[in-house]
Amino acid sequence: MNGSSGSPSNNILPQDLVDRIRAMGLDIDAVKAHQKNIHSFLSSAQGRFFKIIDSCRFDNGGICPLPSSEYRDNADIGIVAFVPAAGASSRYLLPLQPLMDALRSANTPAINQIVRELIKQKILSCPLPRAFHQLVELVEANAGSIPEALAADLLREMESPKALYPAVLDGLTFFETKLLEHQAVGDFAGEIYVCPPGRQNDLLRVSSSLMTSSDVKCYEQGAALATVRFDHEGKIALDAEGQPSSVPAGHGSLANLLPDVKIDFPEARGVFIRNIDNVSGTSGEVVEATRKFLNVFRKTLELIDGIRGALKSTDTAFAESRALELLNLWSIKVTDPKNALKAVLESLFHSSGAYPTDIGAWNRPLVIMGQVPNTQKDVGGTCVFAEVDGATQKLCLEVPHASADDRQKFLEDPRLATHFNPVFVAAEIPNKATLASWEGHPFWLIAKKSWRGRDVFYQESILYELLGSSRHCNVIFTEVPRFLFNPHKTIFDAASRTSQFWSLEKPANHHHKG
Repeated sequence: MNGSSGSPSNNILPQDLVDRIRAMGLDIDAVKAHQKNIHSFLSSAQGRFFKIIDSCRFDNGGICPLPSSEYRDNADIGIVAFVPAAGASSRYLLPLQPLMDALRSANTPAINQIVRELIKQKILSCPLPRAFHQLVELVEANAGSIPEALAADLLREMESPKALYPAVLDGLTFFETKLLEHQAVGDFAGEIYVCPPGRQNDLLRVSSSLMTSSDVKCYEQGAALATVRFDHEGKIALDAEGQPSSVPAGHGSLANLLPDVKIDFPEARGVFIRNIDNVSGTSGEVVEATRKFLNVFRKTLELIDGIRGALKSTDTAFAESRALELLNLWSIKVTDPKNALKAVLESLFHSSGAYPTDIGAWNRPLVIMGQVPNTQKDVGGTCVFAEVDGATQKLCLEVPHASADDRQKFLEDPRLATHFNPVFVAAEIPNKATLASWEGHPFWLIAKKSWRGRDVFYQESILYELLGSSRHCNVIFTEVPRFLFNPHKTIFDAASRTSQFWSLEKPANHHHKG
């Protein structure tokens, strides 16, 4: 996104706003840093891009095929499913936005007209709240008015977080599909869902009623993970009560929650991250592919643990032998087995400048990202070699960080952008000291939104760029099957889909309440 040509005000926060921001529980230093970045953004006519040097592919080693060898699971390496579930349903329900506006204004003629038009667009083939079908019955019966209670119920249901919105025609929500998918895969140390403030109990009630076998916890994306909106002059935007307007600071801020995972699940070594709106189902091939991906992560981390322990005790020979096993696991040929440590850093992790026996390089969190093959039509984020802050690194790049020229040269050419989108992410849990070393990272965007009838700006950090950076993590990009990638970005993506289509089976004692 390009900046405006205006001249923002100087970068000073009045003391009364500083006090109010602190009272809200926000990090004042982070807010000040965000304001500085927004000032810079608004003063520039250019976008903020990372120069792409090349895409990651099989032929240059940027992507590795997922190992196919069989091995026994390491039960000591616990994995917790970690799902961002705080997103609103506004984008997903964009086709219904005119109806929501008409319901808020109690404009019955407009409601009737919009509902009839939606029916023509085959909206009834999509998963919808029960109240919507009641509204359709009234419209088809030419009712003279819409009961206020029905309008309120429908608005409440449509304004729910996407996690609690129906994902299939028979009523299962996106949250419930994830619970069932994780249960089918099994062997998780637990499940954590990051939800909006005040919605923790709503999700816990659903998980309790579904009676899955996992220990489910919900973390709220509260003030500690928020920032504030700024206006076109770079000043803090105030709400109707004159308070600084807070907004979630992006998925990248969720990294700050990861150390808490080990507090709730002490046996956990890693997290398995998936988007709430990506429905895979529980078919045999899905379960097998998911287990394979997780087991590869476990085996890779087991070997890295061996390297770390050997280097700590200065047993370089044993460290080299574990590194050679790691190269063999990922089918990377090495000409000199005595330099296996160096080969792992350079050819598997693509870490530049790290000395082979430097324990600091090996202590960086392991991250494996599962990319799906490009269908020749996908244009979006992909894994690349890029220049960031003057250094070359391997990176899971988001589209807004690619210049127009680089998009055309790399991202829009399926011969170069051979893979698309991280569908599965398995990440070793970083500790708080590691997170502190990431402060000031460059993996953020400035979002421009319409709020209360005016343009506002705020900073969002990007989780997959942060975890998918060879500067901060030991990252491996690998391929997972395309059938694992089924994002639901608009309600019509879920048309005609039932639980049976996704092989989702509710426990016999579960009764969906609608």
